Amino acid sequence: MSKKIIALILIISTAIFGALYMYRNIFSFKDDNNIVALTKGKLISDVYTDKARYYPSDKVTVKIELNNELQEDFRGTIYIFYKHLESIVGKAKIQVNIKSGQKKQLNIFWEAPKDDFKGYLVEVYAVKGNKAIDNKNTAVDVSSDWSKFPRYGYIANFPEQSKEKSALIIEVLNKYHLNGLLFYDWQYKHNKPLAGTVENPDPKWKDIANRDIYGQTVKDYIELAHSKNMMAANYNLMYGGYFDYVKDGAKPEWGLYKEPNHEEQDNHPLPHTWATDRLYLFNPENKDWQNYIFSAEKDVFMVYNFDVWHVDTLGPRGTVYDYKGNPVELSMTYADFLNNAKKVLGKRIVCNTVNEYGLINVASGADVDFLYVEIWPPARAHYNFLKQTVDNGYNYSDGKKATVVAAYMNYGIANRSGEFNEHSVRLTDAAIFAAGGDHIELGDTGMLSKEYFPSANLKMSESLVKAMRNYYDFLTAYENLLRDGLKESDNKIEIPGVEISNNGSARTVWTYAKQKEGYDVIHMINLLGIEVSNWRDDLGNYSAPPIIKDFKVKYYLKDDNIKNVYLASPDINNGKVMKLQFKKKEDSKGKYLEISVPELQYWDMIFIKK
Repeated sequence: MSKKIIALILIISTAIFGALYMYRNIFSFKDDNNIVALTKGKLISDVYTDKARYYPSDKVTVKIELNNELQEDFRGTIYIFYKHLESIVGKAKIQVNIKSGQKKQLNIFWEAPKDDFKGYLVEVYAVKGNKAIDNKNTAVDVSSDWSKFPRYGYIANFPEQSKEKSALIIEVLNKYHLNGLLFYDWQYKHNKPLAGTVENPDPKWKDIANRDIYGQTVKDYIELAHSKNMMAANYNLMYGGYFDYVKDGAKPEWGLYKEPNHEEQDNHPLPHTWATDRLYLFNPENKDWQNYIFSAEKDVFMVYNFDVWHVDTLGPRGTVYDYKGNPVELSMTYADFLNNAKKVLGKRIVCNTVNEYGLINVASGADVDFLYVEIWPPARAHYNFLKQTVDNGYNYSDGKKATVVAAYMNYGIANRSGEFNEHSVRLTDAAIFAAGGDHIELGDTGMLSKEYFPSANLKMSESLVKAMRNYYDFLTAYENLLRDGLKESDNKIEIPGVEISNNGSARTVWTYAKQKEGYDVIHMINLLGIEVSNWRDDLGNYSAPPIIKDFKVKYYLKDDNIKNVYLASPDINNGKVMKLQFKKKEDSKGKYLEISVPELQYWDMIFIKK
């Protein structure tokens, strides 16, 4: 054997041995259920990704911000685990030396898996010796299209400001993995949304509330959103015009009227200090109105690089008529309008079906990216309406469309300064997310409390901001168990010694189960501390539900082909999966799993791997 061959064998052997040693050394710290950070929050100040959504095989940058608040220097290792549900799909580590009081940012690169429409949890640990000093998590959504798992936010202010300031706002929203932003009331007029002309657009104009809107700020926000793989949605009403709409080329003959003799055009009153004191409404099925408003929106898209037209509506209007006196069934006009808009504009479409008015027509017949429902008490005050709204969207669209819910929190105190009630916000999000929906609530003003998005009297506390980061990490990481083809299960659930309900009743733990191939999923939402079943918490005075610890769940099932049982919660360990102990048992009601659950704060998700 030649010396060259011997040398080559030695080199290869050394490389293999080194790789095996490195693998063993890298993962001598194991990610298991028992990891508890000793000094949580004292070293890892933040973990987030560079984009809100990724395409398969994209390069993901995980940004780890370190701020050493320990009383000593830290010489140790940062471990990163990439997980899909209960399985680790990637690992990395980096050695770190950071002095007490020092700050440092690390950028860790990960190639996203090739599988499309998958969510991942990213767990980051600071380890000294073999002990976890600190831990924070984030999430990754690998989806080639936003419409399957929409996470919708908003921009409501467009003042004269630097692109750098706009970038800071987008960066904050990116940390919640928002993959689409609604640009609310950015337009000039509802019937003439572009200020100026395509050839010479105005750099500045007044919106409907007489606020100054700057075109460059709108353009900056769109560009910055795109840099994060966020979709930018152009907001406008389906059928609204200012008091002077005739001057802009619209005609009364296209209008909706309150009586058959076209003497009073239907209208929506507005504050008298605004640019128009009311919006006059037009017939969505009138082809002349369609041509007019589509042409106006086409001008918008030629100047501003929006991806989506978000079409707003005002819900039921009672009995209305066209100009000739024919009754118009308004909810039945939506699909035709929306499909024609998509054909003419070549853009994505989203439509607000207020309190589900028109939802069946849109879900079954319109080419929209997803369904969007603004819900209003008192008719829809109960927690169960949140779930029903999401369920109806899936059912009406044959399981093809996701649903985004607009539900405004603490509405009764929204006109005065204060803070959102963290407990009611978390429970409302739990109700929507567990059902498989999304809640439009986060944007440049913080959080929504009213239908007029620029309203920003209520602020998010530091604690609520932290909770929302965890909830949106959870929504993203577990999208495949929350929003990906699950069906309702009739398997019975019991919690011995605890009052439960299957409909979100006050003073109960709200429980229900869903199934998909390979998994059963149990949701438990803690409403024990809630005296009324009103999700909005108008007075903002809900208390935290009492925490339940070390309890048993009985889950009756038709087969016992069970591999493992896990728990994940946005309220516990930053959303990390925990493996649970369980026993197979049987009583007069049938076979069941007795599952040992360590804790329920607001919302737990148990998932059973078949």
